[in-house]
Amino acid sequence: MKQAGLARTMNNLYFACIDCKVYVDAGYRWALWSLEEPGIVKRGIPISVDSVFAASEYWTPWNTGSAEWLQSEVLPSVRRFLEEHRKHRLVFGNTADFLSQDGDGILDWMQVGFSPALLPRYFVERLGFKTWDQVCNFVARQASLPWWWMLDWDDLHNKFRQKFQDLVESRNPCQRSGAGACKYGGH
Repeated sequence: MKQAGLARTMNNLYFACIDCKVYVDAGYRWALWSLEEPGIVKRGIPISVDSVFAASEYWTPWNTGSAEWLQSEVLPSVRRFLEEHRKHRLVFGNTADFLSQDGDGILDWMQVGFSPALLPRYFVERLGFKTWDQVCNFVARQASLPWWWMLDWDDLHNKFRQKFQDLVESRNPCQRSGAGACKYGGH
């Protein structure tokens, strides 16, 4: 049992909007200690935005140099995310707690905020890329490759490329018609 608890602490933790299929970094172990352990949130269960906003310990991390990333990057992006998606279906957890078990799962999602994952929607909706060459050039300039970039398993690289292409093609009619979407995509 102790080992299962340790494994839970080693996971990245997020807030996810089920309606828009976007998620934001919740602050790794800080979110575990200040939100999950006191029972303010539970993994994979709808959250109360008001309860998270009322969790003063979460919003006021220790004032140390190691908490700078929480104060300057993570918590401001979480606040924006929760405000933007307040009336949507929101959950807390790691990606396994909210990704669809059927279909393409991660391919339909986008991470926003602090240190976003380089996923097809991010390339299209955030960076505005229109060609796979733009993606390749961008990835080549990164300090580390996205986790899916070199994987041969289940033809993953090609699935990401195809999803990117589908997103680019599907955006063209919307752009011509002037239809808009929320700034995080989705609705």
